[in-house]
Amino acid sequence: MLGDTVSHYRIVGKLGIGGMGVVYDAEDTRLPRRVALKFLPRELAGDPDSTRRLRREAETIALINHPNICTIFEIDEHEGSHFIAMERVDGTNLKIHMARTTLSDADVIDIARQIASALDAAHDKGVVHRDIKPGNIMVGPGGMVKVLDFGLARRFKMPETGEQMMYGSTIPGRPLGTANYMAPERILQGPLDPRSDLFSLGVVMYEMATGRLPFAGVSPAETVENILEKQPTPVSKLSPERAVRLEKIVMKLIIKDPDGRYQTAGEVQEALAATRSKNILGRFGRS
Repeated sequence: MLGDTVSHYRIVGKLGIGGMGVVYDAEDTRLPRRVALKFLPRELAGDPDSTRRLRREAETIALINHPNICTIFEIDEHEGSHFIAMERVDGTNLKIHMARTTLSDADVIDIARQIASALDAAHDKGVVHRDIKPGNIMVGPGGMVKVLDFGLARRFKMPETGEQMMYGSTIPGRPLGTANYMAPERILQGPLDPRSDLFSLGVVMYEMATGRLPFAGVSPAETVENILEKQPTPVSKLSPERAVRLEKIVMKLIIKDPDGRYQTAGEVQEALAATRSKNILGRFGRS
């Protein structure tokens, strides 16, 4: 599709490809801006369920207006293939960022704070992301974090109102996330719960703090067993230079029982802010 014009977007490059979509770099011919266009993979382009999932992703993102969540512009169709036009986010994903940069405690907390803020906004709208991992988190040149890819997001029952939100379908045989970052209740296919996103955030923080995954096994089956049965090595054992308060936040987030974790993304933000205010992490490079 490189060089093609789709609607009023001229495709100039490819940004990425995954099981649920192909993302292109494009120029908006009506407005002076670059955008990202997400298409279904070719083999799924004519699949009605996949098309519904793409449309649901667009509708889900449109619900949430937040600086740490990628903005959607529209959903459209080109030659029988639906696509989402969204904000083009500059920077690198967190996986690459961790490989290139030695993250200080301040960096870990700053990135985590922004992810938690995005999750707080999503959960407030009744949305569980279900796929929080470094590959779905972009870090911009100035340290601005954007949470991407709501392709697996689902709506959950709002506890305040009891309103039953719309649930999406699942493509049989397709993974519902990435095993290393899945909460135990996700693996066990329990009810949708925003606290599963907080577990995934804890795994991401653990990885940022130690360079390792807390539950990784030599096979997916062993990883699942570790998540369900094994206790992770404390952060301090792997990275003794990390602040104690940071370790406490991380280890509380990856408790297996959801009732033992922070209960909301807002609580996580408060804990991170308290750690920062204690001034035990040294001077922060970003506000």
